[in-house]
Amino acid sequence: MQLTVLLLFVVLYSCKKEDRSSEPMTSEGSLSKPKHSAKLSEESADVVYQWYNYMTTLQRNSAQPNPLVATRRFAYIGIGLFESVQPGINGGSSFGPKLIDMPVMPKPDNSKEYLWSASANAALASLFKMFALNLSLADSASIDANELATYNQLKLTTPEDVLIRSQAFGRSIATAIKNWSATDNFSTASTSYIQLTDPWAWVPTPTGFAAPFAADLRYSRPLLKYSLTALAPPIPIPFSVDPNSAFYAEAKEVQDFGGSLTATAANKATANWWADVGGVGVGVPAPYHLISLVTTVLESQHSGLWKAAEVYAKTGIALKDGAIITFRSKFHYNLLRPITYIRQHNNDANWLSYLPNPAYPDYTSGLVGFYGPLTQVLINEFGDIPITDNTYGWRGDQPRQFNSISQLRLEAALSRVYAGLHYRFTQMVSIDMGIELANEIDKIRVVGPEYK
Repeated sequence: MQLTVLLLFVVLYSCKKEDRSSEPMTSEGSLSKPKHSAKLSEESADVVYQWYNYMTTLQRNSAQPNPLVATRRFAYIGIGLFESVQPGINGGSSFGPKLIDMPVMPKPDNSKEYLWSASANAALASLFKMFALNLSLADSASIDANELATYNQLKLTTPEDVLIRSQAFGRSIATAIKNWSATDNFSTASTSYIQLTDPWAWVPTPTGFAAPFAADLRYSRPLLKYSLTALAPPIPIPFSVDPNSAFYAEAKEVQDFGGSLTATAANKATANWWADVGGVGVGVPAPYHLISLVTTVLESQHSGLWKAAEVYAKTGIALKDGAIITFRSKFHYNLLRPITYIRQHNNDANWLSYLPNPAYPDYTSGLVGFYGPLTQVLINEFGDIPITDNTYGWRGDQPRQFNSISQLRLEAALSRVYAGLHYRFTQMVSIDMGIELANEIDKIRVVGPEYK
């Protein structure tokens, strides 16, 4: 058993960087040498990138639950990462007073020296073990081995008393974050759902006709006060069954471009890419596609530890609150899915969407509820820069190149039209909602201007 765990760790820890799982190395072949002074600019984010890439690879072959469950956990992981390094930031402050019910975090001993990348190493090891889903005993042992390997690398340049102190601080932050997360009333049940009989109302969809999912998510505690009441604007196109109406035209577009028999090969490929189709070992489980994009941008911008920690935290907030606002809107408006409209009103009683329909209403989009605010957080931080999505490089797929982050976001949104799951107007409104949420997140100031 010990040999198996060791071999697993060696394989994961030594994968090539193109596989997005390797330890970022310097030209000398080791982790960038950290400094243990208090100056932020002297701390590298290599340890953090290695952890996020490592966990993406480790969980690739593990079955994961609905994305709502997994994305929530990465909000707490990102916030915990930031809190584990925040005391080292000149002019930095905790997220605590800015997020709902967040308790006061443990404090370091200001008379002592810390290495914040060592604190991050310990915090992330603990947080991933606390929050990652479906970890086997071998996975947990591999996480421990990864933490120890990084600790030993840092020990080459840092006194061990500093490392021990930093490690203890990081672990104390992880425990505080985990305890806070347990009080957020998170639920994907639908005890509050009442089936409507109006002609525009959502009903369970073919072929499984599954019962509604996650209607109660809207009552979970968000992170921002803004998200307590945020709601999508009214549906922009009036419901109508008139063949000459704008609503009919929206459904016709989905019928033509997103049907199981009508979607083109190119549109199917786009739908598959953003839906992470394939299952265990083929499709990247949620939320690791999203996380890989964040890491890609941070590494391309050569972000240091403090900026990386801030962005992982803010994109995590976007994922958690984006889901809550989306599902509040879904079950507020209760709009029927295109498949129901097409079968009833577009003269195609046997029409099927290219991808299966989720068990909740159309408006607004669940996928864009994640990608919309997350991409806008990145735009607010770095500008609307070009981006390469190489999430599936590990299985030999060519990367998708985009001239801007917003172009990537638009393709992700339209992929759900090509999948036969959403009206175009739903996707466009969902993008706007994500931008608005990200702009609220951008108002949070936790670092000094010298690190912007």
